[in-house]
Amino acid sequence: MVDERGCLRELLNHETGHNYAGGHPLWRLYLQIGDRMDVEVNAPAAAQAANQQGDRFELKWENVHLGQRMLNIAVTVQVRVEQDNTHWSIRICNDEPEVVVRECHFPLVGGLHLKPDQAFIWSKHGGECFSDVRRHLDREKLYFGCDQVFTDMQIGYPGSSAATNCYVFCDGVEGLYVACHEDSAELTQHQLRLYGDELECGMARYPHLATGESAELGPFVLSPYSGSWHTAAQKYRAWADTWFQPPDVPVWIRKLKGWQRIILKHQYGEIHYRYDQLPEIYRDGAAAGIDTHHMFGWQKGGMDNNYPAYTPDPDLGGEEALRAGIASFREAGGNVILYSNGRLIDVATDFYRNTGRRLTIKDHLGVELREFYRFRGLGTYAGNFANRTFVTACPSSEEWLDVLRGIADKAFDYGCRSVFYDQMGSGEYPCCDASHGHPVPWMNTAGAKVENLRQLREYVKRRDADMGIGIELLSDRAAQYADYIHSQRGATGPNGFIEWFRYTFPEVILTDRDIRDETDMKRKVNHCVLKGLRSDVEIYRCRRTIAETPGYSAYLAQINELRDKYADLIVAGMYRDTRGFTVDDPEVDARAFVAGSRMAVVVTRREGAGQNTVRLSAPGYHYIGYDSLGEFAVQAPPGAGTVDMTVAQHSLGIVIFEKNEAGQ
Repeated sequence: MVDERGCLRELLNHETGHNYAGGHPLWRLYLQIGDRMDVEVNAPAAAQAANQQGDRFELKWENVHLGQRMLNIAVTVQVRVEQDNTHWSIRICNDEPEVVVRECHFPLVGGLHLKPDQAFIWSKHGGECFSDVRRHLDREKLYFGCDQVFTDMQIGYPGSSAATNCYVFCDGVEGLYVACHEDSAELTQHQLRLYGDELECGMARYPHLATGESAELGPFVLSPYSGSWHTAAQKYRAWADTWFQPPDVPVWIRKLKGWQRIILKHQYGEIHYRYDQLPEIYRDGAAAGIDTHHMFGWQKGGMDNNYPAYTPDPDLGGEEALRAGIASFREAGGNVILYSNGRLIDVATDFYRNTGRRLTIKDHLGVELREFYRFRGLGTYAGNFANRTFVTACPSSEEWLDVLRGIADKAFDYGCRSVFYDQMGSGEYPCCDASHGHPVPWMNTAGAKVENLRQLREYVKRRDADMGIGIELLSDRAAQYADYIHSQRGATGPNGFIEWFRYTFPEVILTDRDIRDETDMKRKVNHCVLKGLRSDVEIYRCRRTIAETPGYSAYLAQINELRDKYADLIVAGMYRDTRGFTVDDPEVDARAFVAGSRMAVVVTRREGAGQNTVRLSAPGYHYIGYDSLGEFAVQAPPGAGTVDMTVAQHSLGIVIFEKNEAGQ
């Protein structure tokens, strides 16, 4: 497996005989020496000591070399074999004066041997799939990169794009699972590099070891496996079950079909809806089967202004009108979600001037991290030059957590059904402000945000277990403390593969995104139902109700009738992806949902004219009926285990099966 030089020679699937290893070193370090931030140090030619005991193997390097210079930095690598998993850890001890060990890349699989048809799946925004990752990397030439040496792609976990702490290479037969199974939520970078023609995969961590400091990183997992990508997802979930606690979600949220997300007042001052128009928003949504309003831009100043000063806006009607509008939703049987941002502070506020500047994340030079949001109106000046400037609250701050608790208090006080914290599921920039009392640089800001979310959930649920708490942006660490997650963009894009997260964590309630008008509307809505997502209705980028798009409204109303009729299966049921059934036409998309003894297979077709006959088989189940929209039909008697279907483009069918009794 590993030779005496610390090169990975064998990473073998024993069932197929495929070896993923290319014989390259397992690790590299990046040092800071003076002003040089990225001094690369690769594993020396040979380890000074190697030891094997049973299923454990250890390699030690007493020092490393930078050219002809020997550095007093010791590295120890340990590997443990457990069935088809190899568990890796690395210990680094820095005793070199005036050198900081900034980052460690480990375990590396250089010269990665992939089979010709193996795809790459990682968890960016819940999942992306690349059928030819080499070709994609070959195009990733960035102005700021070192593409004279390599091209790369990378995402950070938790929540800095990566939703799970793993990625996979896969086909329908076998694959390679690469993961970090460490209890800490400290930032882990997932990365691929292409050095000429040679592909490398690995992970990066940031120990920032000054002279006299040491750290142990891991365990990481490299696991060749047999089967589809679902096998790798099951590996990750089996580990996640050691810490993941599925949230106890209120019934009204479990059966929620979606919301209208509407900005009442925009950043540049335009008023789209006043508080006294909330009954109109309800009526327009209810006509499409949507009874919930995700209320953005409700506070004085409008969307992305004045955070965290959330007060009713006199221009929208004032506080009493806000309360009355929310009450009208509740009286009609609907729900209002109160928007807030979980991390941003507007620098033009008294809160920033008096308090906020102490709480903000600072970079390694002590400078505040700043973000800019430029919404566009009809003109050009506001969108190009009249931006709002925000800083980011450090999640170590108890004062900031109190601010977030106060927003929940407002949601209760105004009669809302849920509080929402935007951007709360994301990772965060490392903070270097020593006055906050945390290490510098602090690489566990994302973990601290998760802990804050846990405390917010406790605060809300202690007052009313039926009150919802939602967040934007997806990571498994944060998901256990939210009732629902407003997902990232791109789920319906060319590389979107939300199936990864949906299958691995089917309990987590996610929305779709990006349906803003009637462009490609039926395909996107069908995709939403197919993957068990909730509808995020954001007409014209949240400026209008769904009544402005009558075709979308009419189609969503039909879809929501099906959702209501089969809510226990396709809304509240367990998403099973393509498990438990087969279809014999690759142009047909089908996904399964299970509740009790029943399974619903949602079927649709994105492309192709005419009606193709497709065979669906569900071993261990028997057919009991179907329902549909568009040109869709099933030809089979009740009791059959296999059915024939006709599926036209953009039709949608729900085929219901019952599990056979023992012996059938």
